Amino acid sequence: MRKTVAIGLAVVVAVLAVVAAGALTSAVAWATAAVLVVITAALVTTVSLPPGLQNVVVALGALLGLAAIAVAVAEFGVRGFRTDSTATLLGLTAGLAGLLVVIGVAAARSLPAPALWGGAGLLAAIGLVAGLVVVATVPWLPLSRAVAYTAADAATQVTLSTPAGVEAGDVLVAQIFRSGAGQVTAPAGWTTLRTTALPNGAGSVSLFTATAQDPTGSITFTSDSPATLLGGIGAWSNITGVTAPAESTGTGGAVTASPAPPDSSTQVLYFVAGTGVADIAPPDPLNDAWTVKADNVVKATTALVARPALSPDAAAPVSLTPSAPLGAWAAQTVVLAAR
Repeated sequence: MRKTVAIGLAVVVAVLAVVAAGALTSAVAWATAAVLVVITAALVTTVSLPPGLQNVVVALGALLGLAAIAVAVAEFGVRGFRTDSTATLLGLTAGLAGLLVVIGVAAARSLPAPALWGGAGLLAAIGLVAGLVVVATVPWLPLSRAVAYTAADAATQVTLSTPAGVEAGDVLVAQIFRSGAGQVTAPAGWTTLRTTALPNGAGSVSLFTATAQDPTGSITFTSDSPATLLGGIGAWSNITGVTAPAESTGTGGAVTASPAPPDSSTQVLYFVAGTGVADIAPPDPLNDAWTVKADNVVKATTALVARPALSPDAAAPVSLTPSAPLGAWAAQTVVLAAR
């Protein structure tokens, strides 16, 4: 009877470990949980541990329970975000803590010292509960998959390849610059976030978003008349929503983006487009995601600059200095809400 109960508890513990890892949709996570259950069932059925070794196993479960609690505290109170690696670590640590306590008690010839069993069981349970609290309350860290970009001159279409490593369900954001007057149209399934006209009729830049369906597909954007077209596309995971709340425009000098929301728990992107050819070096803590330059004759430059989540000064103004003065420019702010 004790072994039957232990096997049932092992199933519960393994499932909770998967939940704590936030990986219920992962086949690998389910396979790992199944292996843990099978191993536990085999051990409970066939192994009888002497009291001394049993106490060691239960104590190890207690230590892993403490480790699970520490990981949960770091995610919940220190980092403020979960990442793919730490979420898996949390689930695995919490699950193993509970499994060791179950094995240590159920497979032994006699029950361990009541104080050891009670303390170890409590720590393992707290570790599992901490994992469940984290998965319910702490968002994921937005993950940048990859970017791709291209340019076309005197063209009515520009085709972007889906960035490498994209998975179905990822959020895609594309920026298309068009010289002169006219309109750019996105293919079916894409939503326009914002279109900004550059000063002096130099052109316009549009932002589009979609949810990735085909990780290997290509996306063609169409202009209503021939123009210089520059395009870039980025992919991000762990995102629930995309907005483009602000824009700024100007000519020459530094490119100054509109202030971003003060919430550091978001991923903020700055999409820049301008006439002329230049390199754009972002200041810390921003990083350069892409720069596309059409060097044939006059042309233009586009760039994506990302502010990392958890930035210490989320609302700090952003000023980008091109290597050479751009003519007319526009900077659009995009906010990715974390899952």
